[in-house]
Amino acid sequence: MANGNSFFAFLAGALTGAVLLHLARTEKGEEVIEDIKEKGSEAFNNGRAAVLRGLDKLDDAISARQAAREKTEDDL
Repeated sequence: MANGNSFFAFLAGALTGAVLLHLARTEKGEEVIEDIKEKGSEAFNNGRAAVLRGLDKLDDAISARQAAREKTEDDL
C-alpha cells in the first residue's frame, strides 16, 4: 500500500511542478514570481532588523547588569 501512496504523491508533485513551470512562463506568472521575490526580500530584511534590535536589547541588558554588579562590588 505504501508504494501506491508514494506513486500518487510523486504524481501529484510532478503535476504541481509542471503547472507551476507553465505558470512561470506566462506574463502573469512572471509578475507573480517578481511579487514573491519582493515580498520575500522584504520579509528577510524585516526579520533581520528584528533580530538586530533584539541583540541590541540583549547587549543593553547585559551592560546594565554588569554595571549593577560593579556598583554592588564597589559598595562592599
